[in-house]
Amino acid sequence: MTMIGSQRRSRRRVRRSVDELDNESRARLRNFISGARLVVIPTSEALGLVESRLAPGTVPLAVACVAGLGIDQTIAVAEVLAAKGYDVTPHLAARQITTPRHLDDILLRLRRRAVDRVLVVEGRDGSSSAFRHSARLLAVMSDHPNAPSSVGIAGHPEGHPGHDTAELTGSLLERAGFASFVSTRLSLNPVRLLGWLAEMRVRGLSIPVEAGVPGCVNLKDLGAEDPSLVQQDRGQAAGWYDPTPLVVELARQPVVERLGLTGLRVDTFNHIHATAAWRQGLYDLSQQTRSA
Repeated sequence: MTMIGSQRRSRRRVRRSVDELDNESRARLRNFISGARLVVIPTSEALGLVESRLAPGTVPLAVACVAGLGIDQTIAVAEVLAAKGYDVTPHLAARQITTPRHLDDILLRLRRRAVDRVLVVEGRDGSSSAFRHSARLLAVMSDHPNAPSSVGIAGHPEGHPGHDTAELTGSLLERAGFASFVSTRLSLNPVRLLGWLAEMRVRGLSIPVEAGVPGCVNLKDLGAEDPSLVQQDRGQAAGWYDPTPLVVELARQPVVERLGLTGLRVDTFNHIHATAAWRQGLYDLSQQTRSA
């Protein structure tokens, strides 16, 4: 009964937060939610989770590149999803690509499945990698005959361990010359996210940006990804993160359009059913007229 009561209170809070939005903010919320790309971890259960909850063509997907699973698993899951009709963006971890021939094989496999959008990240493995840095991979891909037409790079509004702000900024602007969009690492702070984006625009970043946000996920998953994320938001019930306040606050800000924040990348940590249900519920609320 306690869990049911908590869920009901959560639904009421969500309804109130959406109901307070003006029409322009509500339209921004609809655009964010309708185009939100859900990130899948390519485990053996991933395909079943996706197919049981999301019909092909309804929700854009991304497939993460996880150190323990390897980039070939990412590509294999992306191939299957694309063959079934899903719009999919695989993540390419530079440090997991072992040789130039390995890259050739990856890009050819994606071309054969008509996968034309990827996100290039640094990656955490790579003792035997041909590409120690994503900038080198991007440069090689820029001249590759099978390179996708849309290539994204990672942004770091929350910073990155081992790299100072100036280094991260310089790296982002350098890599942006080879990219068509930026996808940020997870952020729970809309003020910090928009402040970072405003600074990047002043410094010359011109390509579109999508915000990386968590879905309805366990706080343990967030802590494993980045312990500082959990420390930012302790007001979550029953050990789960509710992304509603973050997404609604972003929709409330007219500046997102001027700053070129074009969409959301939602990390599900394979809590696909919960995140898809949240997404649909929030979209339905954004469609309704305001309560009296």
